[in-house]
Amino acid sequence: MNKKAITMLTMSGVIALTGCSGGEAPKDGAAAGGAASGSGKVEISVSSWGAPDERKVFEAVLQDFEKANPNIKVKFQHIPSDYSVKLNTMIAGGKAPDVIFTTDGDFPRWVKQGAFLNIDEMVKASGKLDLNDMWETGLNRYRYDGKVPGKGSLYALPKDIGPSVMYYNKDLFDKYKVPYPSADKPMSWEDALAMWKKLTIDENGDGKTDIYGSGPSWWEGFVWSNNGDVLSKDRKEFTLNKPEGAKAMQFAYDLINVHKVVPDARALQSMNDGQMFEAGKLATITGGRWQVPTYRKLKFNWDVAPIPSATGSWVNGWSGSVGLGVNAKTKFPNESYKLVEWFAGKEGQTKMTELGFSIPNFKSMSNTDVFLQPGQKPEHASVFIKAAENQQAGPWTYLPNPKWSDTFNQKLAEFWVGTEPAQAFLDKMKPIIDKEIQEGNPEVFK
Repeated sequence: MNKKAITMLTMSGVIALTGCSGGEAPKDGAAAGGAASGSGKVEISVSSWGAPDERKVFEAVLQDFEKANPNIKVKFQHIPSDYSVKLNTMIAGGKAPDVIFTTDGDFPRWVKQGAFLNIDEMVKASGKLDLNDMWETGLNRYRYDGKVPGKGSLYALPKDIGPSVMYYNKDLFDKYKVPYPSADKPMSWEDALAMWKKLTIDENGDGKTDIYGSGPSWWEGFVWSNNGDVLSKDRKEFTLNKPEGAKAMQFAYDLINVHKVVPDARALQSMNDGQMFEAGKLATITGGRWQVPTYRKLKFNWDVAPIPSATGSWVNGWSGSVGLGVNAKTKFPNESYKLVEWFAGKEGQTKMTELGFSIPNFKSMSNTDVFLQPGQKPEHASVFIKAAENQQAGPWTYLPNPKWSDTFNQKLAEFWVGTEPAQAFLDKMKPIIDKEIQEGNPEVFK
């Protein structure tokens, strides 16, 4: 998964798997990619986005799957860019793969298009997954009731859940004699700002900032921790302009433009926030568990802490996720579901967790050494567990038609570099976004 830049509204990245074999009659004339080998094996081709570390994890899980399922051969294909766009074209053209890996942001529009098979009965019939032991916020974002995601039947299963935390460069904290943030209690906005100011440094006295206290803010956590929200609970109305949301957005704006503890768009032109953190140019950065394999190779010491909140209580920040669903038109729903279940189940979760890539789908597994990995960074891996207990899906998962969020995202980029107060900006956006919601998602209003 990738970190967010200044606009910070949606995450992208999709993984898809395609398969085909002899054995069952085609359904609805569907023709997915894959083939049957002369030995009668099912060949499933796997397409994946992601960095090299992520690719290695996927390959390791697939190798284990092949060993446990000798009748299924897996062919791997890496598609490093524009994956979501390419898969969207395949779905629209009726040529989507048998098993679709989807970001939680892509899932709503694809499920509305009928891309996924309802797998409720498959999950029950198999009986291998203890749904009560899975993180609700991970599982529920792949439900759909015909109107909005988050309710109704399962149309996919989570491959992972990625709660957001604050990574920090311990060496910079030591150098500038700043106490480490607590792993047990989130910092208040005021305390976090004071910390970031101490870590915003002009090293050579030329008047230019060389080290920033924080990377770009993932503003949703600020909003939720201040009892605000982006949309109403029924998903019919834009509510970020209410005082709680406006105050949080103003705080995020001021971090960049008033306090200057966060790099602005110009400072991020030559190096994005992830590169800045890895280069020792950011003291803290918000990110998910997916960063751990890469960060374990860094030359400086680091750890994780809760993301700051308005009151200093555990914040409902957002957690990312990638899910797996069975193509509704696949010829082979049983074989396809088997692969979905492998990634979402104990076998796949154990392998991915051992490699440090993600927090397990299962609560019980999260509290074991398989995930906590004592002796390896981060020292306070338990922060991820507490974050998972308090976090939720991002706004990009709220409605099947995402045009409203695309529009807001574009305007938000202008807000960060402008001079308009948050309240005025959000009041101006409300009628625009309300119209986009109603026009793009009429089924919500029926």
